[in-house]
Order: sequence, then C-alpha cells, then structure tokens
Amino acid sequence: MLRRVSIIFVALSVCSAAYGVDPRGDIEKAVELVETQQYAFARSYLEPSLISPYISSGERSRAYYLRGFSFIAQNLPVSARKDFNRALEFNPSNPAALVELGRLYMAGSGVEKDATLAVRLFQQAADLDYPPGHFHIGYAYLLGEGVEKNLLKARQILATAAEEGHGFAMLSLAASYREEHVAIPEPELAIEWYEKAFEAGESKALLSIGYMYANGEVGEPDIEKALAAFRKAANAGVTEAHTSLAYAYLTGVGVDENPGAAFDHYSQAAEGGDVAAFLGLGHLYEHGIGVEQSSDVAKTWYERSARLGNVDAQLRMVGIYLQDDSAIARRQAIYWGREAASSGIAQALNDYAWLLATSKFDRDRNGILAVDQAQRAVDSAQRAAYLDTLAAAYAEVGNFAEAISVQERALKAITDEEAELRGELQLRLEYYQRSQPWRE
Repeated sequence: MLRRVSIIFVALSVCSAAYGVDPRGDIEKAVELVETQQYAFARSYLEPSLISPYISSGERSRAYYLRGFSFIAQNLPVSARKDFNRALEFNPSNPAALVELGRLYMAGSGVEKDATLAVRLFQQAADLDYPPGHFHIGYAYLLGEGVEKNLLKARQILATAAEEGHGFAMLSLAASYREEHVAIPEPELAIEWYEKAFEAGESKALLSIGYMYANGEVGEPDIEKALAAFRKAANAGVTEAHTSLAYAYLTGVGVDENPGAAFDHYSQAAEGGDVAAFLGLGHLYEHGIGVEQSSDVAKTWYERSARLGNVDAQLRMVGIYLQDDSAIARRQAIYWGREAASSGIAQALNDYAWLLATSKFDRDRNGILAVDQAQRAVDSAQRAAYLDTLAAAYAEVGNFAEAISVQERALKAITDEEAELRGELQLRLEYYQRSQPWRE
C-alpha cells in the first residue's frame, strides 16, 4: 500500500512538473506581462496552463482569451480568432472573448467580415451585463453596421455603457450629437459628454473638444479655446495634441509663428508614433523651417509617414521622385501614386491620374487607367482641376472629342479663387483641338 501511495505521489509530482507548478499563478503572471506589453513572454507563461489538468474550464477559457488578446496586440488576428473560439468552447459565457471575437468579425480581421454575426456576439456579451458589450451594440446602431441605423436606440444603449463607466461609450455619445450623425447638431451636449469622457480617463476627448472649437462647431471658430484644449490634452499625454500645437506654431494661427516650438511639438508627437507628425517633420526639413534644410532627412520622414498610410505623405513621395528622371525614381513615383489613390480620396485619385495621363515618359503612361481614376475623382467633386485631369486622360487614349468637351466643362467650373488656372486650361484645350495630348 505504501509503495502504491509513493508511486501516485511521484506521478503527481511528474505531472506538476510537466504542466507547471502553479498554473493559476502563471495565468496571473501572464496578465501582468500583457499589461506591460510583453506579449510573447506572456504566452510562454500561458502555454502550460492551457493543457494543465489542474484548472477549471473557466480558468482555461480565461487563459485562451489572454493568449488571443496577446495575438491581437501584435496584429495576428488569425491566431487570435482561434484562441477566442477555444475560450468560448470552454466557457460560452466568457464576455471578453465574445466581444473580441465580435470585433474581428466586425472589422473582417482574420475572418470574412460579418457585421450581423458580430452584433450577435456583442449582444451575448451585453446580455451578461458586460459594459463593452453594451458599447459595441450601441456603436453598431450609431453607425448602422450589422443592424439598421437607429440614433435613438444607439444613445439609449451607449448611455447604459456610459453609466457603467465605459469611456468609449461616452466618446460615442458625444459624437452622436455632432453633424456627422445628425442634421441638427447639439454641440453643447457633445462637449458635455466629451468632458465626462475625459474625467473617465479618455484624454483624447480633449482633442475632439479642441477640433470643435477650431472648426466653428460651437458658434464662431474660437482658436483660443481650441489651443487651450490641445495644451491640456498634450499635458495629459495625448500625442496627437502636440501635432495640433505644432501646426499652430508653424502657421501662426492663434499664436505667434515659432518654428522652433513647431519642431519641438512635432518631435514629441513623432516620439509617440503620430503619423501626421512624421509628415510635419518632413515638411520642416524639406523647406528648412526651424531646422537645417535637408532633402534626405525630409524624405526619410515622409516615407515613414507614407508607409503607415498617410495619403498626404504618399503624394509628397510622388513629388520627390518626379524630380528625378531615372527609371527607378519614376517607378517609385508611380508606386506611391497608386498607394495614395487606393485610399479613394479624390485628390489622390486626381494626382495619380494626372501622372498616368501626362508623363513625358511613354512607359509611365496608362490612359485607360487614367480615365478610370480621373472619373472617380470627378464623381466625387466637379472641380475644375479634376475635370482638367479627366480631359488629359481622354486625350491620352485618343478620344479628343471627349477631351475637348470635358476641358470646356473645366473652364466653366473655374471659381474666382482659381482664376489663375484659366490660361493653363485654355492652352490645353487648344492642344486637344489640334488632336494633341498634353505632356508634362
């Protein structure tokens, strides 16, 4: 009997060594590591707990959720989806896993986008009185994603989440009173909710307040109040607020022009990873504003911003490469033009179409694609410059009758502020009337 007990004790010791001495402690350690963004290290603590026979199904569900969350934080949505599903296998009522899985389906990240399924998952979490579940349901009604848009219902549900202290719900409630969501905005209510969000720890609410004052959403534009909000946000650690302050010092809006202060604020924002700040620093170095002029340094900052999707920076990259007639530089110009146009922004579509239609190098031109891109820009706005590009694109494909017709429309669309364009557009019209395309 004694020998059997000894064998059992040894077996249990071996299992304990194999699966981890303290799987629950390992899970708590993983929580600490996730909070400090040490995601890979956190997963190393979770691995033994996921297969340990000494924890409950609920604890295993939590471990899978934590690992899934670590994958999300490192932009690994497919792995995250698998773990969230596993978490729900062990505990179908894990509200955090329900919400995170719903977010993946709502965004189409790592899965095929399915807003209806996402809403069902959010609703399950909401039924468990989980504040993020309430928030995501309310936000879905606010945007009309996965459900029919219903502003009143959105506000009711978001208010429930806000009462539970959910800061993002407060931000969404604030936004629901602005012109992007209602025909008759209520800016005072928006600011009231932004202030509550700030008090709840959402410092970026101050940015929105600043933008509202700067854009004239609360009566006439009030730059003094806008800058006060941006300064308060910057002091609270909001990276983007430094970018707004930098722009003010660069342009002298509301403050005396101060290139040094602009550089300092852009630098602080860049340290925080703000893409717009990279663009700002590129501008300073390109033109030698507050710093020694350096095209190479400017290009480095523009490229950092461009690679993170900033369309303005991508268009700057086009301009930089067009200064060089080498084949490599031209390919880069077309690459960045295509990247910018993929945003669907009218100006980017127009600029890309212009390059494809008017380049002096034969291999760079693509008239058919130019017509497509230019037409999309014109569909967005009937501006003279966009019509001018569409006319150039038609000329490139040899359809001079259409080029003439569109260029005449462009001339009629010139505003008083664009009067200086008339001579240039008229000159191109004369080219098309002679059946000649335009070349830059």
